[in-house]
Amino acid sequence: MIKNYFKIAWRNFKKDKSFTFINLLGLATGFAITLLIIQYVRFEFSYENTHVNVDRLVRLTMDYMDGETVTAQDCETNPPTGAKVLAEMPEVENFTRAYPIGEPNVNVGIDNEHFILEKLFAVDHSFFNMFSYPLIYGTKKDIFKQPNQAVLTETTALRYFNKKNVVGETLEIPFAKGSVLLDVVGVVADSPPNTHLKFNMLMSYPTMLSDKAMLEEYGEKEDNWGGNNTLTYLLLTPNTNYASFTSSLLDLNKRMEVEMNFKNQRIIGQKIGDIHLYSNKTFETEPNGKASSVFFLLGVAFLVIISAFVNYINLATSKALDRAKEVGIRKVVGSTKSQLRVQFLIESLLINFCAGICAVLLILIAKSKFIEVSGLPTDFSIFEDSLFWLILGAFILLGVLFSGVYPALVLSSFKPSSVLKGAFTHSTQGVLLRKSLVVFQFAITIILLIQIFMINQQLEYLQNIDLGVNTDQTIVVNAPTQNTDRQNYSVFKQELLANSSVSLVSLSGAVPGQMASQMGTTTGINLSEVIEDHNYNFYLTQIDANFITVMGMELLEGNNFDETSHPDKKEVIVNQEAIRLWGIPEAKNAIGKKLKFWGSEWTIKGVVKNYHQESAKSAHIPIIHRYSDYFGGFASIKFLGNNPKEQISQIEQTYKSVFPTAPFSYFFMDSEYDKQFKADKQFQDVFTVLTGFAILIACLGLFGLASFTVLKRKKEIGIRKVIGASVVNILVLLSKNFIKTVFIAMLIGIPVTYLLATKWLENFAFHIELNWWLFTLPVILVMGLVVFSISIKTINAAIVNPVESLKDE
Repeated sequence: MIKNYFKIAWRNFKKDKSFTFINLLGLATGFAITLLIIQYVRFEFSYENTHVNVDRLVRLTMDYMDGETVTAQDCETNPPTGAKVLAEMPEVENFTRAYPIGEPNVNVGIDNEHFILEKLFAVDHSFFNMFSYPLIYGTKKDIFKQPNQAVLTETTALRYFNKKNVVGETLEIPFAKGSVLLDVVGVVADSPPNTHLKFNMLMSYPTMLSDKAMLEEYGEKEDNWGGNNTLTYLLLTPNTNYASFTSSLLDLNKRMEVEMNFKNQRIIGQKIGDIHLYSNKTFETEPNGKASSVFFLLGVAFLVIISAFVNYINLATSKALDRAKEVGIRKVVGSTKSQLRVQFLIESLLINFCAGICAVLLILIAKSKFIEVSGLPTDFSIFEDSLFWLILGAFILLGVLFSGVYPALVLSSFKPSSVLKGAFTHSTQGVLLRKSLVVFQFAITIILLIQIFMINQQLEYLQNIDLGVNTDQTIVVNAPTQNTDRQNYSVFKQELLANSSVSLVSLSGAVPGQMASQMGTTTGINLSEVIEDHNYNFYLTQIDANFITVMGMELLEGNNFDETSHPDKKEVIVNQEAIRLWGIPEAKNAIGKKLKFWGSEWTIKGVVKNYHQESAKSAHIPIIHRYSDYFGGFASIKFLGNNPKEQISQIEQTYKSVFPTAPFSYFFMDSEYDKQFKADKQFQDVFTVLTGFAILIACLGLFGLASFTVLKRKKEIGIRKVIGASVVNILVLLSKNFIKTVFIAMLIGIPVTYLLATKWLENFAFHIELNWWLFTLPVILVMGLVVFSISIKTINAAIVNPVESLKDE
């Protein structure tokens, strides 16, 4: 009997190849897209899961307060914070610090070779006890208890020494006033891609506190409660209730405020697993993701697969008329309802199983491109994951249940007498179901189209917004590490300007386009004349006399620094956001005002128009510019012409001639801004692909429904042609019900997508206004798809000789 069911199913598939193809392609596409997105979502939520103690690991962060208002949230804390919390909170078992060294990079010397290294942290001995980083070479026993020790990752070891086991080797890191010699005591596996704290090398934290060159560079002390530049992590005791820990931490903050005068700041705990998707604090170790975007993509993926199931149900019930006579005859000759239901369920099982196989093939084809578009690691595995196959099996089973059960129940319940007389043609229940499902599918399509238009317009708006700086044809070169080299800046500058293709050169501690964490921060800067001080967070950067000109910034009032400027003059240039916080209404009123600044009094020399230090996604930040002609950060070079490769080559030659032992490192300023759109661009690309496939599935269903609608009304079309109806008349007749359906879908889709779009745009400090065309154009496009699909089948039916239509039984 089972064999017979499969034979009949196969014959039905072969009999109506277009029906089979549409269902197979729709389901396979829905499976493939949803599986890929689920794998992406699982990766995003897997951050820190490589650590055995992930549920017990907490990062301490700092909230800056102005009264009861949080003015800034910083992920770095003071060096003694971890020890203080460990000593006074029984819920804490251990702590470790991670101090970022040489942001954004350091110069590493090995023998006579020099390398640029990013992501170097100084950590405590407890780091390897808290985090699950297995040492491949070396031992954890006494690691990092002594100064001048280093651990390299496998990739870093291979890069520097061409071998993995480099325990016992020595390397040098030059700083401004000396060099640090480090002994390699271990090699660790590369940081996993799903962690926020990625590193290429670690050094012992005692080096920060005892090495002369490090002390000159950073001046770090164990009892430094005045500066917070350290990442602090806690290991909670087993079975600690997180709410209880949070409450105890709040009590500790209150005690510190009284005992240590720890005012206007508050230590906050943050589960390490929440950092990647739920944290957006200053000085994050890398740009984080957004939980809202991940859930949004997951929701869209499920809409895609539901749309595929809807297609199957729609087409199966639409085809019911063709199968009705088959069912009636089989019932007359003795088939029971249960036998008929098994037959239709087996057909659904075969379609879904074949769709699952096709989905795997589609994933094989699209895997590399999907990984590239979504930003997943290049070695991301899909088919090796057993859960992938379990989810695929679950989808096939759900597909059988959702897309097979209802058609099986409908088709098996036909009464033979009614069916053979043709009474089922006007089944109100069947028509209502199909119309409801079509409305649902069109509503999904309209919602997705509006969203993708809105996302594209918003990102285009951000990428074309006036940044307040001119990033064109600007190369930024990293300063050499050692002070003896930095003193040769004037020679470097003169040789650059001697090149006819270089127009301007400037110095700065940070450049626009970089994360704001490249700048320093401080609180408590207020006007000398005010009575009530505020505790706003300000960003500090050093610039020379050419910086504002090179960057194309607009000086609203006052004067720029000039060649006679000197740090001892204690003059600053601030931006509009800074004077807004100080309550100064206009730029002209700020010139000459005195500031209380680190125990001294500084004068506002000028006010520049607000510019975007980071991308235009974020609000303007208050920036204070101090004068410096010291080559300690970056040299920004404005070049002429359109041959950047040649310009880079010439600049590198000049750099190497002046700083022969320093590695040459550079970036383009406009590219630095673009990096900050990387996550949004990935979201846009993935969402566009999802929307495209959702529309494809909707089109497949629409085309199938149009085919069966025309087929069902073939005789009617023939009769109307005989009595004089034109092709246009017939097209209008067949399209109007679909158009009505689109209007109903529009009434559902537009309010829903308006709420979604408004909520999404709230994530941006600067965003577009929702224009009417964002909502009307998608509706027009959907209507166009409807008319196009109906037209193809209608025209084919209309041009057929009416005699051929009428003689068919």
